Amino acid sequence: MQIPLWLKIQRVSLFFFLASGVLLLIYALGFISDVYLFFAYGNRGLVEFYNEMQAINAGLLWKAVMLIIFAIVLFLLQLDKHPAGLITLILTLLILAASIVFCAGSLLALAEAREKYTALDLSSLNRYIERGAIQYEFSTLTYDLGLAGYALLCLASLFTASIVIRNAIKVEDKA
Repeated sequence: MQIPLWLKIQRVSLFFFLASGVLLLIYALGFISDVYLFFAYGNRGLVEFYNEMQAINAGLLWKAVMLIIFAIVLFLLQLDKHPAGLITLILTLLILAASIVFCAGSLLALAEAREKYTALDLSSLNRYIERGAIQYEFSTLTYDLGLAGYALLCLASLFTASIVIRNAIKVEDKA
């Protein structure tokens, strides 16, 4: 049996959404690893920044787990096999709207954290770097990756919503 194009695209959108959630989970698991040195070797300001990043990391981790649960629910609603009915469409749009809210909050938190990071005085680490006790280079890559990841999730959510809405309106399910 030939799989219709509309269903292939809907499946791709669901996998794109799930993959975004998994990538953000991996990101959240490694988010704090770069700034652990601030806690171990930094001055009071660096330790406070580290503690702020711990709180942000907890939020990112919780959101990533929720996104994966959301993706599983979308698969349990059998959107990988059928167009959405009215109830399924409403549930799907609520899930995707929550995902976009997660994106907005995370993008704001990461942008603020990136700004705070660029304003940090890292001179208290210099003596440890010079002695060879630690290696550290200033880099905003961690924050930039998070911003890109949440932008990707926002696109995945919008893409999935548009495909599910289109298929719910246009496709007649014969199953």
